[in-house]
Amino acid sequence: MSWGNHHELPYNSGLEEKILGPFSFAKLIWIAPSLIVSSQIAKIVPKLPIDHIIFSRIHLAIPVAIAIILAYFKDNRTNLTLSQLIFVKLSIRRRRRVFYYKRLNLTKEEEE
Repeated sequence: MSWGNHHELPYNSGLEEKILGPFSFAKLIWIAPSLIVSSQIAKIVPKLPIDHIIFSRIHLAIPVAIAIILAYFKDNRTNLTLSQLIFVKLSIRRRRRVFYYKRLNLTKEEEE
């Protein structure tokens, strides 16, 4: 290569491509189904008996809030999102430990 020429190195900036507003594809995967569930809840569950319109429909925000928490929050130690961390912890089974204990100095009466 001559002076001034350079080759491009692959660069991973860690930025996600925004698809719809401030949401990337991975975040839309969580938020879109929660909006569908919220609309289904609105058809089934009546509004709460509170005068203010926002607080009378506050129960519709619960699925969306759960989805936003699962999409955005990350664990600092592993850099996994909360949903990925929960999946990993559930998929790894705890090892079953069995301890066998046998006393060595037993008399014949104690063994029976």
